[in-house]
Parts: sequence; structure tokens; C-alpha cells
Amino acid sequence: MPEQGIIVAVNGSPHAAMGNTTLMVEMLRPTFIQEGFSLEVIHLAYHAIEYCKGCGYCIEKGGCWIEDDHREIVKKLLAAPAVILASPVYFLHITGQMKTFIDRCLALGHKPQPSWKPGLAICVSAGLGETDTAQYLAFLLRTFGAFSIGNLTAMATQPGQFIGQESVEARARDLARDLCRAIKEKRRYPATDMDLRYYQFMSYLVGEQKETVMKDDHRHWEKLGFYKGFENYIQQNITPVTYDPEFRDTWVREMIAEQKARKKTDSKEAKKPAEAAPSSNCRELLRSMPAGLNPNEAKDLKAIYQFEVSGRDNFVAHLRIADGKCTYHDGPAERPDVVVKTPAEVWVKIAKGELSGQRAFMDGQYRVQGNIMLMRRMKNLFTGK
Repeated sequence: MPEQGIIVAVNGSPHAAMGNTTLMVEMLRPTFIQEGFSLEVIHLAYHAIEYCKGCGYCIEKGGCWIEDDHREIVKKLLAAPAVILASPVYFLHITGQMKTFIDRCLALGHKPQPSWKPGLAICVSAGLGETDTAQYLAFLLRTFGAFSIGNLTAMATQPGQFIGQESVEARARDLARDLCRAIKEKRRYPATDMDLRYYQFMSYLVGEQKETVMKDDHRHWEKLGFYKGFENYIQQNITPVTYDPEFRDTWVREMIAEQKARKKTDSKEAKKPAEAAPSSNCRELLRSMPAGLNPNEAKDLKAIYQFEVSGRDNFVAHLRIADGKCTYHDGPAERPDVVVKTPAEVWVKIAKGELSGQRAFMDGQYRVQGNIMLMRRMKNLFTGK
């Protein structure tokens, strides 16, 4: 199988190729090979990387002036189709080697990359701190244009002395497959609150300092259009929906009215039975709905309501409203505006007045896909049924 790319892992263990961190990284390799990828592991212990001087030169100029191995390692990470950051826990955090490497990446810290390639964090401890440390490494993946597909963590003391080694290996195989799949399919995971927090903080910081120490960062943000909004940064769009505040207000009013009515009614008094719907069969009920259409409410409406009914009646049908008229049709519509997925008994109760349609929706007794605000109009559209 031809190679599809080289996945690059940075290992911050001072034990280099002899420690548990390396063993965990190597658990990924067989799956990578099966999926057509190779793995390059960069052991920081084998490289000369000086401490960050804290001078801020990299922020102003876009890169560090120190000549050592750091620059070439960063280039590999930025060019790789996927990135792995791995470190054992030393005193509840990453190792000094990994921290030194990360500190030297300050120039990238304010310059989010336009790529969203998959990444993975790996961490092992003797029994304390590996989950928090892995989360820290996962957040740092964005420095190299990657997002986290998950964390591989384990507990071990002596080399190879893993707690639940079979589970660790199985988790490694699963994550390796997920990472390869994300590369091949150019997958993205949903944006998170961490992405939003980073964007809000960093856009403010760079914008405030654009005329001083962060001129280079500011040019980077402008060039990539990140100032235009969070959607531009994450390269994901917010789904547009029509918001009808009256929908929620009506629901709240109904709840308040129901609660007041319960207080006024003696607990022993039976509820007054609701007027029966013309049929207890959901299909027949839907067939009869066009006869109860309110033409004044429907005159400006052109819409298709599709019903996917389950339970005692199991069928798909749709109502087509146009020119102030409504017609019933068996089977699915080609492009329904709204799809109602409901158990038959739920919809029959709503039609009989035994159950509030809005309350049932809010309680999850039936589901709606598409233009949810069309459901708001049903109560007025079919006042006769």
C-alpha cells in the first residue's frame, strides 16, 4: 500500500525510546501502517533546544532568533497531515523537555493556523495527573493547526507495567483508526467552548496590541480573515434558523396556565374530558385534517408537512398546503419543509386535546426536523380539527 503521508509525533520523555510514553506511541504504528501512513517520532531528548528567553522577538518578527533544532521540528509538525503530542507526567504536568519545546512556540501561540488537521494527545502517569495533562496537550494541538480527536492515557510505573494493558492497546488502535479516517475524509469535529474562548481572548489581545508588540500577529489575523468572526476562524458555519419568540412565549404561558389550573382544581376532582377527535386512528386523523383547514390562516402559506408515524400506526404521509387549500398524500414528499416524527398515540392525543402539542414537543414526545416554526402555525391552521 502506498504511503499517504507521515504522521509526526513529538515525545517529551527524557527516557526517549525506552519509556512508557514511547511504548504508547508505538501502539499506534501498526494501525497507521495498515491504513497507509507512516509514523515519525521526534524524541526531544535527542535534540538541542534552548530555553525561551522571554524577549518577545518572535512576536514582533514572527520567529525566534535562537539557532537550534526547534525550528526544523516545528516545520515538520506544520507540514504533517496529523500531529501527536506525547509526554509522561512529571510533578503533575508535562516534562521539562516538552515545556521547553512548547515555550519556544510562542510565535505560533498568537497565530492560529488555517488548517484543521487531526491530532492526538498521549500521556502516562504513575497514577495521578495523566488526564489533566493530556487535556493540556490536546489544547496545544491548535498551535500546529490540529484539533484533538481524543486522548490516549494510561497508568504505569515500571516500563511496560501498564494497568489494563489490553485496554490501553485497544484504545490506541481505535484512536489510530479515527485519526487516519479523519485525514482521509478531511473530517472535522464540532467546535468546542475551548475554541471559542481562545478566539475571544486572542482576537482581543492581538487587536489591542496591533500597533505595538503584536504587529506581525495582527497582519496574520488580517491576512487569514480571522477578525471577520468566529465562523471564519473555525471554518464552520452556524446553521441559520428562523426564530419566532412567540413560540417560546406561548409555551411559557401554557405552562403557567396549567399550573394555575391545577392549583384551583381539587385533587379528587376528575378532569373534564376533552372533546373527542374524529378518529383514534392516526392515518384517518391526518386524512381528515384538510377538511379543518382555516383558509384565512393558510392563504399566504406554501408548505409541506410530512409525518413519520410509529407505534400502533406505522406509516409516512404528508400534507401539502398551497393557495389556501390542503391535500393529504400517502408516502414521503420529495422536499418537505417540516418533518414530524411521532408515535401514533401521541399525535392522536394532541388532536383530541388531551395533550398540549407544544408541551409534548418540549418534553421530547415527538420530534421535528426542518422549519420548526411551521409547527407554531399548525394550531391556527387546523382550528377545526
